[in-house]
Amino acid sequence: MLLPMRQIFQEMAAEKVRLSLTILAVAWATLCIATMLAAGEGLRQGLIRSSESGNGKLIYITGGYATINSGNFYTGKELQIKSEDLDVIKALPSVKHAQPSAIWDERASYKDHRTWQNPLAVSPGYQALTGLKIVSGGRWFNPLDIKEQRKVIILGESAAISLFNESDDFDWINTPKLEVNPVGKKVKVGSEEFTIIGLIKRSSANIEQGIPLNESLFVPFTTWKRFHQNSAISAINIEPIARADRIQVAKTVKQVIARKYGASIEDDQLVQVQDMLLRQKTMRQFLIGLQSFLGIIGLVTLGVAGIGIANVMYATVKRATKDIGVRMAIGATPTTIRLHYLTQSLFTMSIGGLLGLGLAYLLIVLMQALPLAGNGLYDELGKPTPELSLPIVGLVIFALGFVGILAAWFPANRAAGITPLEALQSE
Repeated sequence: MLLPMRQIFQEMAAEKVRLSLTILAVAWATLCIATMLAAGEGLRQGLIRSSESGNGKLIYITGGYATINSGNFYTGKELQIKSEDLDVIKALPSVKHAQPSAIWDERASYKDHRTWQNPLAVSPGYQALTGLKIVSGGRWFNPLDIKEQRKVIILGESAAISLFNESDDFDWINTPKLEVNPVGKKVKVGSEEFTIIGLIKRSSANIEQGIPLNESLFVPFTTWKRFHQNSAISAINIEPIARADRIQVAKTVKQVIARKYGASIEDDQLVQVQDMLLRQKTMRQFLIGLQSFLGIIGLVTLGVAGIGIANVMYATVKRATKDIGVRMAIGATPTTIRLHYLTQSLFTMSIGGLLGLGLAYLLIVLMQALPLAGNGLYDELGKPTPELSLPIVGLVIFALGFVGILAAWFPANRAAGITPLEALQSE
């Protein structure tokens, strides 16, 4: 049996004041839940972008100390990673790329200014491995820099600010701007003079040992070897092949290095491994929990609006008791009566939901247009912006439908249970 849509609209018009207030409540609740979920999604995606850039997807290998007496090693003996170990690791079928790095034990200086971090010696492939980008006008290391062991250096923006700005006072709200173009200028690393060839684009990424990319300095790996002959390197950065078992990759790397140096492959402390991607799981779970919490708050607000719909439905059923009895007397089934009021409730939720989603979209567009570039906290969080994605819209629509059905279910059952005799006796 077709639903009497005209009668549904007439019943809604009879409760226009209450219904209008209820629609506004639904719109407000929809705005809240959509905005909260979008804000949570923006924060989650921003932090994921921040954590996955730099060395966020790499396996980081460093030397450790022996805890088992075996072969060439005794308890407490240090294992120092050598650049030759790179060839052994690259030969593993589960390793896609591997790059060495070494710390230059001197800080960079310009006049009376110094950097916070020591330069990191890397090969040209380190740029592709970490995804760092160079500001226009500069460049990354080229084959000649490596072959000729040139004394060239690349700076992060904050490192350049520390060296060349008159004042580098940090401000979370307004981060300092670099006052000069450092490319072509010379700085000293210890007593050696280096020429700046590039400036790294500002980023919230971290590299080895949690060093912010903006504070980092890079020199050619061969130049470091020229001044540090036969020295141990700091680490090897590994990118596994796609879909590789990262835990197994790390275990295999530890075993081949232990075998190479004649140590026990059972010694877990001999080679230190940090899988930066697996370390992010806890953070991602927290972000999903935070987003769920925000969604629950919005759902509670929507539930309050659902109570308003239930009250309107009860008032409508009471007013239409005689009409319900007449309809049932001429053949209307309880299912038809129940669908009548469920449809009315869902129609009310649809009006309020569309209004709320429209307002949420406009609010998010305004938030995305805010001039937050240069804000230190905003940049550190990965430049999060609210995202009203299709999954969020779908989740909001599902919540609206669920609350709408739940709010109308008991009034609809009440209406479906009215008998013709009860209808005739009502006032």
